[in-house]
Amino acid sequence: MAFGISFEPTFKHTPWVDAVDRVAAGGDNGFNIRFQRLEADLGTVGRRFTDVSAALDALAATAEVARSVNIAPVLSTIGPAGWEISEAGEASKPSDADEAQGAVAVQLPTSGVITGFRAFGTCSGTGKLRVDLVRRKLTGGTEKKIVQIVAQPDQAFPPEKAPAPADAGIDPEASYFIVAHTNGAATEDTMVLTGFVVRFRETR
Repeated sequence: MAFGISFEPTFKHTPWVDAVDRVAAGGDNGFNIRFQRLEADLGTVGRRFTDVSAALDALAATAEVARSVNIAPVLSTIGPAGWEISEAGEASKPSDADEAQGAVAVQLPTSGVITGFRAFGTCSGTGKLRVDLVRRKLTGGTEKKIVQIVAQPDQAFPPEKAPAPADAGIDPEASYFIVAHTNGAATEDTMVLTGFVVRFRETR
């Protein structure tokens, strides 16, 4: 990135010669013209520093830093049946239930863009496991699903998924959380969540 900031001095000192030059205020070689040129150069230098400072401030104000947050699946129950949380911090569908639903909060900065969301775990049997990154206004209202990941039974968990551009911006007036729930599961199905990752670009 080029800012085109430069400085070309106008003052060039011409040495006085003893017993030849007379010290004077006026004239082409007098003190006045010399100090006027120095003053003009110093003024130009000052303006260039102002330009550089403004350019650096503008860069700092719009700098984006890529970050990520790892979330343990310590899911609070939000339905008729919750997840079992192990000492290792893993969430499992109870073996005596055909469903599980829970949520965990996500801490994000007040400005930036969400770039990706991923869930880790295993899913076997006949049912599916859905994991949603959700946004809701602090004042309440309907929640907005930002990204949904669907884990198919007996398959590897899906790769990282990015939100639609219209949903990617981080809303400082909203809270974010992850909701995990089973879909069409049987009692004997095994579903385990081991962690989540939310990636974002933070604007400073």
